Amino acid sequence: MRITVKTKIWMTVLSVVLMFAFFVLFYFPSLQEQYLLKNYNKEVQNMANTVALGVKIAITEENFEGVKTAMDFVKEDPHLRYVSLLQTDTIWDDAHNKYKLETTVFKAYPDSAKVDVNAKSNDSIIVKTSAFKTPTMNGEIMLGFTTEEIIASKKQIRITSLVVSAVVFVIGILIGFWLARNISVPVLALRDAANRVGEGDLTQRVISRSRDEIGELGIAFNKMVLDLSKARSEIEERTVELMAQKKKTDELLLNILPAETADELKATGFAKAKNHEWVTVLFADFKGFTEITERLQPAQLVADLNHCFSAFDMITEKYGIEKIKTIGDAYMCVGGLPVKNDTHAIDIVKAALEIRDFMDEYKTEKVARGETPFEIRIGINTGPVVAGIVGIKKFAYDIWGNTVNIASRMESSSEPGKINISGSTWSFIKNHFNCTWRGKIKAKGIGEIDMYFVNEPVGKETLAV
Repeated sequence: MRITVKTKIWMTVLSVVLMFAFFVLFYFPSLQEQYLLKNYNKEVQNMANTVALGVKIAITEENFEGVKTAMDFVKEDPHLRYVSLLQTDTIWDDAHNKYKLETTVFKAYPDSAKVDVNAKSNDSIIVKTSAFKTPTMNGEIMLGFTTEEIIASKKQIRITSLVVSAVVFVIGILIGFWLARNISVPVLALRDAANRVGEGDLTQRVISRSRDEIGELGIAFNKMVLDLSKARSEIEERTVELMAQKKKTDELLLNILPAETADELKATGFAKAKNHEWVTVLFADFKGFTEITERLQPAQLVADLNHCFSAFDMITEKYGIEKIKTIGDAYMCVGGLPVKNDTHAIDIVKAALEIRDFMDEYKTEKVARGETPFEIRIGINTGPVVAGIVGIKKFAYDIWGNTVNIASRMESSSEPGKINISGSTWSFIKNHFNCTWRGKIKAKGIGEIDMYFVNEPVGKETLAV
C-alpha cells in the first residue's frame, strides 16, 4: 500500500499532537503535583525548624512564656491540624533492666488535639518534626498540616491539563488537515534539511523554485542556516575566550578564598560563617620590624617581605594549611579548616619548623651580604574558631575567637627563632615533637598560660633552648 506525502504529514502531525497531549495530560500534571508536594513538605519542615529554634531559645533562657510565643507562630495557619511540644526522657524499662527513651506530649495546640508521638505523613496530613536539645530538656516540635490545599490544587491541575490537552488536540488536528492539503515536496525537503541542521550539519541548503510563501520560507531557511553557521563560529571563539577568562577568575578567587567557600559564594552569592570545633592557628612576625623599616629602602623592604611570605605560602600549601592574611610583617594561617582533619596541630608545627629553618638560612645569607637580618617569632594555639567572609566588597576570609587571640599572645610571648605553643596545642603534638616547658607565663589580657618551645620532631636531636 502506497502512502502519500500528505498522509505521512497527516500521520506525523497527529503523532506529535497525541504525544504532546499525553505529556500535558499525564506527565506534566505528575511533575507539578510532585513539585507542589515537595514544596509543601519543605514549607512545613521550615515552620517546624523555626518553632523548634524559638522553643529551644525560650527554654534555655527559662522563658516559658517564650515557649508559648514560639508555638503561636503557626497557630494562625488555616491548614494547621496541631502543633505539639514533645519531651524525650530516659526511663527504666518495665523490667528495670535497662534504660529506654520515652517521648511524651508536653504541650499541644489545640488543647483537644490527640497527638500520636509516632505519627507519620499520609494522604490526609503532613507531619514534620524538628528536634532540639537544651540543658533542661530534650524534645522536638511536631507539626501536623492538612493536605486539603494540595488535594484541591491537584484537582485543579488535572482539570487545567485536560482542557489544555483538548485545545491542543483540536488545534493540532486543524493544522494537520491544512498541512496535508497544502504542503508538498519542498516542505519535505525543508524538513529533511532542518533535521540535518538540528544534528549540527550547517552546510545544508534548500533548493526552492517556487515564488510563493514556501519559496520565501526556503530562502529564509538558507539565510538562517548561514547566520547560524557564522554565529556558531563566533560562539565557539567567544566560548574559548570566556573559558580562559573564567579560569583566570577562578584562580584569582582561589587565591583569596578557600575552595569550599569560593564554590559556595559562586553558587549562592554569599557564604555562611561556620563554627570549627578544633583548629590550630599560627601567628608569625619579625622582631624589631619597625626599626628595620627605618633602615631599608621601601622597594627593598617590600622585596624582602615578598621573598619571605612567598616561601611561607609554599610551605603552608605543602601541608594543606589555609593562609588567612598578612598585616604588615605579621603572617597568619590556620590548619583544620575549611576541611576538617585530625592532623591540623601536627601539620602546623611541621610548617612552623620549616618556616623557622628557612628564616635561619635567610638570616645567614643577609648577614653574609652585610644586610640587616629578619628574626622571626612564631606562636601557635589550638581551639575553636568561627570562620567566614566579612563585607560586600574586596572579600576577606577571616577567623575569629579566643583561640586566635591566644595564638597572637603566643607569638608576642615567643623569642626570635623560637616556636612558642600553648598547652592546648602541646596536648595534640606531645607524642610527635620534643618540646621544652617554659612554665606558666602571663599573657596580656588573658592571664597565665602553659607555654612550650618546640625543638624538633621526636627521633631527632633536641635543640638547646
